[in-house]
Amino acid sequence: MRFWPFAILALSVAVLASPAASAPNACVFARTPGGPWTGTCGALFDHRPTFSIAAEPAVTSGRWRLDRAPVSAWAGQMAAPGSRTTRIEIEAYADGTGILRTMAGWYALSNVSATASIVRFELDASRELAPGDLDRRIIARAAAILSGEAAWNRADNRLCADGATTWSVYCALRLATLQVTGGFHHRRPALELVRQIVAERAKGRDYDHGLMDYNNDPSTRLADVRSLFAEAERRIAADGR
Repeated sequence: MRFWPFAILALSVAVLASPAASAPNACVFARTPGGPWTGTCGALFDHRPTFSIAAEPAVTSGRWRLDRAPVSAWAGQMAAPGSRTTRIEIEAYADGTGILRTMAGWYALSNVSATASIVRFELDASRELAPGDLDRRIIARAAAILSGEAAWNRADNRLCADGATTWSVYCALRLATLQVTGGFHHRRPALELVRQIVAERAKGRDYDHGLMDYNNDPSTRLADVRSLFAEAERRIAADGR
């Protein structure tokens, strides 16, 4: 499998759909004096990527939940030989849990600990993080944004202009995420769930970019888009979130 710049949708759908568990990855990042924390989580995403992170006041790609805030945050890069370097964010909570946000998805962390010289945690890379309450609100808000034909942009190019008066499926989700969480991440669980449903509906179609191509497909109707969001909300509710 190619690394995260390519074929990410297939990876995302697989980990969302499969409940198979595996041993967590042990991640250890060491800091040189005055420098970033660097290290690895071992074999991950069919590679052995290296990480370089620095402490940050907060994550910038949107709040994960409303009932509590992270006590620590880091941001930096993930890289593997022959693959594009991509940005990551890490957040840790007071109970030792956390989240790793990557361009291959968001993943749950446990046993997070940090000192001036070492950051450690265990990473469950067997599945992406399930959508939470704010993800449900994002999808509901996106459905409200695309409430009628006049609001729907049928020619998506994945460029979402500020001040737009029409929105594609992707841009409606982006705007909704910004409005609900204060930031945006391309692989937030809300978007990953919608991508999964699109992949199920578009089985056998030659889509390069699921959300854009589904949006632009001449056979897609507004009723399909509305039912797409409704199905995503239904699945989150069925999971008790």
